[in-house]
Amino acid sequence: VGDIRVCRYLRFFSGDVAKASAAYTKFLQYRVEEKIDVLREGIIDLNLKDFTKWLESVMSPYTPMFVPGFTETEDGHFVIFTSPGSFKPNEFVSKRPACHTLDNDLQLIRVSLEYFMKQVDDNCYKRKKMCYAIKLIDCRELGNETLPVFVPEIRKFAQDNLGKVMSFYCEQDILLLVVNAPFMVRAITAFATTFMAKRQSNRIKVMGTATGSDVQNVLRALGPRSIFPESLGGSRRAEDVPFYKPLLYQDEKRVKAWMARSTAGITKDGATPKPSPSAPEENPPEPAGYAEPTREEEEEDEPLPVVNVEEEVPEKETELKVDIQEGPPPSSGWFCSCSAPCAV
Repeated sequence: VGDIRVCRYLRFFSGDVAKASAAYTKFLQYRVEEKIDVLREGIIDLNLKDFTKWLESVMSPYTPMFVPGFTETEDGHFVIFTSPGSFKPNEFVSKRPACHTLDNDLQLIRVSLEYFMKQVDDNCYKRKKMCYAIKLIDCRELGNETLPVFVPEIRKFAQDNLGKVMSFYCEQDILLLVVNAPFMVRAITAFATTFMAKRQSNRIKVMGTATGSDVQNVLRALGPRSIFPESLGGSRRAEDVPFYKPLLYQDEKRVKAWMARSTAGITKDGATPKPSPSAPEENPPEPAGYAEPTREEEEEDEPLPVVNVEEEVPEKETELKVDIQEGPPPSSGWFCSCSAPCAV
């Protein structure tokens, strides 16, 4: 909560104060009814490394593969990377201990959204500008497993919960970039957009092979080749990307430990036990997104392009330009573009 979250609601409803206020009121009611402040206790202030470690310790090894802190762009946008092609939806539903139901997964989704949005909002205050999340989806292996929409339990879970939850965290994404997208991804995109507002669905970009020049142009706007795995045309080892390769369910010990659990790692009452933050490092390593490229990479890579995800590129332009920034707000405040008077 806070003025940044209020601003997101105002932007989402195009400055309509009455609609934004009504929606924000429902958001606050949801937080009270679902005890969100209790749910996130001990989790929300973890650093990214500790949060990732805690998340791995409580979630199913069959959870859809995603990297919560893949990188951060130079502009402060928080990039989340996922590769849904390796997701085994049938095993996700069936191979779980009795103590961990789909409701526990719902709590994980809620607390993860709280954590991610706090990271992004903190960057807004730090940089004195609006920052967003960017979701990077690699569909290279899509089709190797049963599609989630064909598993009744997951389809019902999504229909009952995801639309409602995502509506409370509106205006969080500036770009949802789908690469290596096969023909079948159209069906998935159509399903996913039913849970989104038009303003959000318009920010979805479905593109082809990641090694194509048009896709690389967009990816380079997010960061250098050194932060991307080979499937995205990068040079980063898959083993160095959390949760990516090898997959958690490929570790037999991890699966056995999961099935042997007698208590859930998270419930509506929060994490059990509460995670403990690690001692601060004297010289913490730079985030992956800020890794200095090697001399060879500097020679191979062209200067970062600017990609505009909000506007269509004129046909007369021969070079795709990418800019993941919104235009300057019409109001005097750095964080608000609505028609309501704002005090900074």
